[in-house]
Amino acid sequence: MSESAGRLATSRGFQVSISSLTLGILYEAVLAFSSQDRLETLWPSVCQNARWLIPSRRMGILLRSGEASFEIVGGVEYGKFQKPVDAPFTPQRDQFKRALAQKNAQWIQRPREALEGEKDNFSKRLLQDDPDVLFVVPMSMKGKTIGHLLFAMSSVADRDQAMLNTLGTIYALHVGMAYTLLRITEERRQMQDQLIMQEKMASLGNLVAGVAHEINTPLGSLNSNSDTMGRMVTALKSSLKDDGKHPRPERANKISRFLEELRALADFNKTASQRMIAIVTSLRSFARLDRATEDQVDMHEGLETTLTLIENQLKDRVTVHKDYAATPRVRCYPSQLNQVYMNLLLNASQAIEGKGDIYLKTFATDDAVAVEITDTGVGIPAENRSRVFDPGFTTKGVKVGTGLGLSIVQRIIDDHNGKIEVESQVGKGTTVRVFLPLS
Repeated sequence: MSESAGRLATSRGFQVSISSLTLGILYEAVLAFSSQDRLETLWPSVCQNARWLIPSRRMGILLRSGEASFEIVGGVEYGKFQKPVDAPFTPQRDQFKRALAQKNAQWIQRPREALEGEKDNFSKRLLQDDPDVLFVVPMSMKGKTIGHLLFAMSSVADRDQAMLNTLGTIYALHVGMAYTLLRITEERRQMQDQLIMQEKMASLGNLVAGVAHEINTPLGSLNSNSDTMGRMVTALKSSLKDDGKHPRPERANKISRFLEELRALADFNKTASQRMIAIVTSLRSFARLDRATEDQVDMHEGLETTLTLIENQLKDRVTVHKDYAATPRVRCYPSQLNQVYMNLLLNASQAIEGKGDIYLKTFATDDAVAVEITDTGVGIPAENRSRVFDPGFTTKGVKVGTGLGLSIVQRIIDDHNGKIEVESQVGKGTTVRVFLPLS
């Protein structure tokens, strides 16, 4: 390190003056890893950018997992980030334990001798090039140490150690903050994913009774028709026996009548079977257990699937009017979009007191595909319109609504980089538009 990069003032203890060039590098390094949005990309960025500030042969990152135990996040070997092979790590030598227990940066001189006896692969890789010193910098958040950055380095002068203490501490502090924020974000995302799954399971649970009824009716018909067809086959066999008691024309007419009735029953059975197949297919398509990943889909397919499943809640009360336009396929998570359709259509039907109508419209803009759902329900009062997407807000009562449906809808649409609009008039109804980007 040069005199301009840092100098030691001994009159009042360790004080460091860092050049504007060094501060610029520090700013660029922190900015680079702070822009990461996933833990998987954070650590490689931290390792890559730390080497701009702290020249080291090898680098390692540890996260504290217990009082004296750690998790190996990764490290740098030969200039490249390496994922850990043995993630758990517990130091064995006292000097290493003390260095990892301190809240300030520590320097371990002649680390190969000081850490002799550490048999884990992490320590062996860190000391492989026989470094002169091991620089240990704690990562902290709100005064609590959450891990350490370790740098295997060549010998460093005292004045440069003082400057590196400052640079390393500042850098590690920002790493700790970035890691904590990303972990909170990921935990929140996981909780939201769980809420989406719970809401989907609740929606499927509410559909079970209706689906069971829809399947039970054609099943009863099939069962009854099977018994009737069996008795008719027996009668047909009897009529085919030429016992001489009936004239040939009369017997032929009787056989023809039996065959017509059997054909009619077979057609009815086919219709009932197709109805059950459609319900089961729609249920499977709604869950999308075989297509949980991103896919190119026709949004009309998801709408029709959802309408089939909620038909029992709509028929004889709500009439659905469709105005589908030719729209391009959109890249999305089909299972999540089906959840959006389900929540919006159920909300629309529940907003209708007595008989009413739901109008489904699809259209395309220059950069998006849209679904518009309009109901003739009671509408949303003006004071509640800004709250409809708030978690926990519901107008259905404690025993009817959880208040999570529309907040989950907004979360799913946000995750798809789309947008959602709501228009409503009390006593006239509500219109919800969902826009999904084409790119």
